[in-house]
Amino acid sequence: MPKSTRHIGTCTRPAATLIEGRAPVDDLAYGPIRTEVYACDEHAYTARTEWIEQSLTAFTALAEPTTGHACGEAFDHD
Repeated sequence: MPKSTRHIGTCTRPAATLIEGRAPVDDLAYGPIRTEVYACDEHAYTARTEWIEQSLTAFTALAEPTTGHACGEAFDHD
């Protein structure tokens, strides 16, 4: 379950992409999910390069626009 929810930016278009911010584990970049950020097509690159903390590795996953998530929705896990 997400620990906290926040919104990044001002765009509210339907999300087309989910960017996962994963913490490194055992010298591997692909560890547990720490942050999930939804983005529209226009903001997907920005979400991947700017909205995910630099200490995390950003991975792009597919998100259907019908999931009800909007661009800029972010969920932080602990």
